[in-house]
Amino acid sequence: MVASEAPAPPLVLIGGVGQLYQGDLDVGRLLVEELGEHDLGPGVVVEDLHYGAVAVVQRLQELKVQALVLVGAEQRGRRPGTVDRRVVIPEDQPVERVQAAVGDAVTGYVGIDLIIEVAHALGVLPSHTVAIEVEPVLTVSSEALSNEVTSVLGDLVDLIRAEVQGLGPWTSGDSNR
Repeated sequence: MVASEAPAPPLVLIGGVGQLYQGDLDVGRLLVEELGEHDLGPGVVVEDLHYGAVAVVQRLQELKVQALVLVGAEQRGRRPGTVDRRVVIPEDQPVERVQAAVGDAVTGYVGIDLIIEVAHALGVLPSHTVAIEVEPVLTVSSEALSNEVTSVLGDLVDLIRAEVQGLGPWTSGDSNR
């Protein structure tokens, strides 16, 4: 009897972070739908991470990814529709802040910063983590995105694809890269 090898774990997780049907705050889910139509290479998993930061941390533990790309809308006071990419350099937080973050996460809250904070505190944040964010306009109950965010969807997809391609040869399908 020949033992079969277990499938290799994914190396990159692209996670769409958002709040369902809350206007621009739902852009992460919509990007996941769009990215599902693109070949991003072997070892790349694209998932909707709208389900709460603690559950996301559990998913990271399960997948054991080497890189994490979080995409979504975050209010940071930038010009509406602004797209930013940032390399995540997590900072250790006081115990009280970590407890508050985990408390928020347990109740189902989700956001890029909350996922990063909880995953880092629980020791599962990949060393290569990037956030790709857009500044929202519409943050109330709505199935539609604002014109500002709709106009940058292609830019977001291009930025995500470039991020994955820049991570290494194992994402391009060309092992000689």
